[in-house]
Amino acid sequence: MSGLREELYSEVAPGLWARKSHPVPPVNTIDALIFDIDGVLVDVSQSFPQVLPLAVQYYFNRILNVPGAAPLVTASDNALFKMAGRYNNDWDVVNGAVCYGLMKLLSLNDGCRPSLEALSTAEPSLEEFTAAIKKRGGGLDNTLVYIREQLSQGKFRKFQSLHKPEVVKKIFMEHYAGKGLCRAFYGHDPEYYQGPGLNEREVYLPELKLLENLAGTGIALGVLSGRIPSEADYALARMGLDQLLAAGFVILDDGSLPGKPDPTGLRLLEERMGFVRALYVGDTPDDWSTVLNFRKELEDPTGISGCLVETGAKHNKRLISWFEQAQVDYLATDVNCLLKAMQP
Repeated sequence: MSGLREELYSEVAPGLWARKSHPVPPVNTIDALIFDIDGVLVDVSQSFPQVLPLAVQYYFNRILNVPGAAPLVTASDNALFKMAGRYNNDWDVVNGAVCYGLMKLLSLNDGCRPSLEALSTAEPSLEEFTAAIKKRGGGLDNTLVYIREQLSQGKFRKFQSLHKPEVVKKIFMEHYAGKGLCRAFYGHDPEYYQGPGLNEREVYLPELKLLENLAGTGIALGVLSGRIPSEADYALARMGLDQLLAAGFVILDDGSLPGKPDPTGLRLLEERMGFVRALYVGDTPDDWSTVLNFRKELEDPTGISGCLVETGAKHNKRLISWFEQAQVDYLATDVNCLLKAMQP
C-alpha cells in the first residue's frame, strides 16, 4: 500500500479502504448496490483498451493510406482519455485518438512525407493533448472544438473530410466483437476486420454466490453502464447475473439518456429501486463524478456513496494515483473484496 493511501484511507476489510477525511456510510448499511460493467464486473484490460491502438492503426494505414508501423497510441493511453473526462464511451475514445492523429497529420510541415513514424514524434504529446481537452470540459465535442482552434480554416475543412467517425466506430466494433458476434452485437456483418474479437479475452469477475447472498438479504442489485444493450446483455448472461437483476434496475446506453457523468441514470434508479442508501461501484473518474453530481441533488448526501475498484487501473499507475488523490468514498482491489466485506 502506498504512503498516500495510508495517509488518506483506512483499510476496513481485506482489499477495501474507506476515506478518512469525512465519515462514509458503512457498507453494512447499504440497501442498494449498483454496478458499472467494464472494469468492475468484467476485466476488459485485454479487450477495449487493446482495440484502441489496433483500430487507430487500421484507420491510418488502410483508410487514409498513411504508411508506417509506429503506434500513435497504446492500450494504456486509454486512461488519458478517461482522465480527460466525458470519454466514458470507448467508441468516442477511438475517435478522439484518430482526431489527435489527424490534427498532427495536418500540422506537419509542408513537404514532410506523412507516415506514422513522423506522426508519432510530432507535437503535441498525447498527455498535452488530453490535458487541453480536460481544461475545455472533456469529451469528443470539446476535442473537436480544440482542434478547430489549432488548425487554419482550410486545414480544418481537410480534417473534416478525413475524419469519418462512423467508419472509425465500425472498425472498433469489428475488432471488439469479431466475425462471430458482430451481427449479434451491432446488426451488421464485418466489413473491415474478419478475425476473432478481442471480447473473447474478457474475464468475468464477480463470485455469483456472494451476490446471491446479498440479494437474499434484501439488498437491491442494479447496473448503470455505458455499454449498449446487446453487449451488456451478453456479458450479464455469461456471468449469470441476469437472473439477479430486475429489468428496470438495469440502465444501459440505448441512446435515451445522457451518459455519465450526468446523474440522470442514478436518479432514475433511485426512483425505480426506492433506495435510501446506495453504493455505486465504478472504475473511472467519470463514475466518481456521476456520484458527486447526483449527491448534489439529494437532501441527504449519504443517500449515495461511490466505490472505485482497481481492476481496470491495476496496470496503469496514472489511474491508481488519481484514485488515491481523489479521496473517493471507498477503494477496492476488486469487486469481490467489496462483496465479501458486505456479506451477512
